[in-house]
Amino acid sequence: MKRINAPIAALLIGSATAGGQAVAAGWTDRISIGGFASTNYSRTDSETPFNGPENIGHDDKGSWAGTRVGLNVNAAINKRFRFASQLYSSKAEDFALHVNWAFGDLILTDELSLRTGKIKFPVGLVNEYVDVGYAMPWIKAPVAIYSELGAPNGPQITRESYTGASLLGNFSAGDWTLGADLFGGEIALEGSNVRELGGLSLTADWDDVALFQISTYQGTMRGIDDPAMSAMEGVKHSGLQYGVKADWNDIILYAERGDISMGDLDLMKATSWYTTVGYRVGKLLPHLTYQSYEQGKGSLQEDQQRIATLGLRWDFMPGIAFKAELSQIKTDKGVGLFLPTSTPAGSVNMISFGLDTVF
Repeated sequence: MKRINAPIAALLIGSATAGGQAVAAGWTDRISIGGFASTNYSRTDSETPFNGPENIGHDDKGSWAGTRVGLNVNAAINKRFRFASQLYSSKAEDFALHVNWAFGDLILTDELSLRTGKIKFPVGLVNEYVDVGYAMPWIKAPVAIYSELGAPNGPQITRESYTGASLLGNFSAGDWTLGADLFGGEIALEGSNVRELGGLSLTADWDDVALFQISTYQGTMRGIDDPAMSAMEGVKHSGLQYGVKADWNDIILYAERGDISMGDLDLMKATSWYTTVGYRVGKLLPHLTYQSYEQGKGSLQEDQQRIATLGLRWDFMPGIAFKAELSQIKTDKGVGLFLPTSTPAGSVNMISFGLDTVF
């Protein structure tokens, strides 16, 4: 049996209280614990931090900011209700422990379930497991879609989680599994909130070979702290994301696009996309990714940035993968995902290494 530390024990006590006598006996058979960890290092040839402020973004001094660890705790309270949670800690947040998500899941029928609590945001092909490096070919999911830089910078397409409720359905049709997630609630951001959030995510999985997803959502920006962004207060924040991933005959493919808008604010309109192709050769997976990020087209602060990445994944031991990537970042207009205070001239090169594991 895995040792359970104090924070996890407290979490389990909370779930036991919610479930009453259901977990009083035989709780070891009802609870599953698993985890993941990643050690990442990135270095660029520019002194301007990329994808984050100094000490979090990547620059010519090198950064371990992508290093992280997480623990998943699932508890089957009874045959129809379960509790799921993830504890998470990262170098980017000085290894402060927080709850990525924690929700109750009530089975309504064989096809429908109701979730309530802090739930993973269902927008993005890999957003459900975006922190689990071992589950992805890349060291870090493509930043053109998955960067969580705060407004007004960054794609603003997807987020870690939301607090609210979700009606989730899964239906089988031959070789296809169809899914629908109707969700609503609110998202807490640094210096602002997205309130009155509502959205729908649809998926179609063909025989575990290809997965298609389309998601749309809308919320209202509230509680803007920064006076420079006061124009966003009360504005509708809308997003549309669609993509496909496939794994067939050792060929892998990922492709996604996202479009966002905030009312009539041209500065906050953004379009991002990426494509990844790779070919698995034994334990090696070489892959190529191209990303495009464009924001504020037609405004006085237009951003255009392109990123090309050559990567390699090596599954050298069961449950452990080593990764290496070489990226070239070209900023055609504005600052892109660099720190807004300055923009590097020409292109910037970045080299990254990662070690991922699951347990």
